[in-house]
Amino acid sequence: MTPRKLNSPGVLIAQFVACVSLLCSTGCQSASVRRAAELEARLRDQQSSIDRLSSSLEKVESDRDIARREVSILRNEFVKLKPSPEIVQTAHSTARVRRIEVAPLLSGGLDRDDVPGDEQISLLIAPKDSSGEIHKVPGQLSVRLKDISRPAGKEEVASAAFTEEESESLWHNGIVGRGYRIIIPLPENLASHSIAAHVRFTTNTGTQFDTLHQLNVTPQTGKPSATISD
Repeated sequence: MTPRKLNSPGVLIAQFVACVSLLCSTGCQSASVRRAAELEARLRDQQSSIDRLSSSLEKVESDRDIARREVSILRNEFVKLKPSPEIVQTAHSTARVRRIEVAPLLSGGLDRDDVPGDEQISLLIAPKDSSGEIHKVPGQLSVRLKDISRPAGKEEVASAAFTEEESESLWHNGIVGRGYRIIIPLPENLASHSIAAHVRFTTNTGTQFDTLHQLNVTPQTGKPSATISD
């Protein structure tokens, strides 16, 4: 029996079929990789779209809540009297307030008698909306100062509360800060360098905001009794 030659027509056809099969297989794999990459890109685009829509929805819901609160405030004012532009503006600002903050650079211990140690604490409290803008709105203020290094039940070292009318006179409109400025005397026996201030602000519509802020102070060293000063 004569062996088949390598360059015989049958062998050449078999080689050609094998090459075509290999090329088809490689092409299919490349196409699969391209399709997978395209799908991943589309998924990333869809996720970005979802994130943008979620952000837009949150803003719409925020604006809706603000509008509802404004309507409620204005409705109550209309029952009492025809509101002036000032009342409308106050209602608008009150509805936008979302939190209160203590200005860290303008709050802390005060030493005004040239004797080492702080005899007072100063706080600048700012009502803010969701974008960080400060609004002057009417309301009640209360502050409780605590020394957490003291035994349980004896942490509170000072407190103060102000009615809506009293708070009006506390508003500070300075170059570097705006808000309600409160000055509270400290006890002479204070030993801690850190005081926790719990601040509560209740708007004239009954909305309550709280914040907790840590203040740095220098303990007094045998001073006379401190008084509030402007």
